[in-house]
Amino acid sequence: MHEKGELMFVSNIKLSNFRNYNDLELNLNKNINILVGDNAQGKTSLLESVYVLARGNSYKNSNSELILWGKETSAIEGTFHKKNIDDNIKITLNKPNKTNIYINNKKTNKKSTLLEKIHIVLFSPEDLKMIKEGPDLRRRFIDNELNNIRPSYGKLLKDYTRVLYQRNNLLKVLRYDNKNINTLEIWDEQLIALGKKIIISRINFLKKVNSITKIIHSKLTNDQEEIKLFYISNIVKNNDDLEKIESIYRNLLNINIKEDIQKGYTSIGPHIDDIRVIINDFDAKLYGSQGQQRTAALSLKLSEIEIIKSHIEENPIILLDDVMSELDSKRQEKIIEFFHDSQVFITCTEINFENFLQNFNKKIYNIERGTITDMKR
Repeated sequence: MHEKGELMFVSNIKLSNFRNYNDLELNLNKNINILVGDNAQGKTSLLESVYVLARGNSYKNSNSELILWGKETSAIEGTFHKKNIDDNIKITLNKPNKTNIYINNKKTNKKSTLLEKIHIVLFSPEDLKMIKEGPDLRRRFIDNELNNIRPSYGKLLKDYTRVLYQRNNLLKVLRYDNKNINTLEIWDEQLIALGKKIIISRINFLKKVNSITKIIHSKLTNDQEEIKLFYISNIVKNNDDLEKIESIYRNLLNINIKEDIQKGYTSIGPHIDDIRVIINDFDAKLYGSQGQQRTAALSLKLSEIEIIKSHIEENPIILLDDVMSELDSKRQEKIIEFFHDSQVFITCTEINFENFLQNFNKKIYNIERGTITDMKR
């Protein structure tokens, strides 16, 4: 399935004192941009700069770590285009940890404004471990997808994390002094109100992810595999439980009070939930081969692209950070089929997939020690 959407792309980027770039101005291809070079040369830094412009922060470093060594400030600037609208985005970073966001020369402090304007999907090698590794990667996947199309969900998660942190701190104190145990109920009620919204949002959203992922996975496996996703909650076990989620949540928190105080953390809530991935009626985490697990992870990530297209009728910008080298040629070819009508950035140490890009408009950049050369092909 390739739902048609408007092309969103960044046409140029300017970097000043960013990572290993002193000063860079680069015009970009509106379709495929391949950034090739050895490790630690600057290709991931360039891809990372596009992500920072879209999110206001990095996916792998704190913003202060993005500033070139020995400098106090850094700037990233780019021009984004969609539906006949041009937006100039500029982000300045200042030590120790101050970030300023400018949209068309107007300052804003809200990163959510970027989320509403620019849609981006990142593929990293860690994503390919989503099925095999622990539940935190699968929770992060669905939370990121939700946040992509509903920025208010990010605030909900932030509020929940803050309340959870406060409750856990109180639990640690109560282990040695329980005189303030009555205040635990205050945090419980806030946790229940926020946690309920997160659980319901995830369950409802996963229904949509399920239907889209099923189609994508069938295509990736030539109709040989059927994938199903199930939300595994420690609170909600069936649809009837959704009707009384608050009372169940409250009861479980009360039942686990002694254990939570002893351990110093909250053992009930969406922060420990999981997504179970079933392939042909078998648990993919327990019984899937590495190839099956990677294909399932690709199906989930590709669903993110299709969901954004259907939600906002725009094709998100796609970033692949050293992912292609982790895939065999068959999976490389399959994933590239989804790149039509999208701007894509691919980092790699060598290009072993160019045959699959014959019908694409593309630019290949060689990057060595922060110097970029346009490789004419």
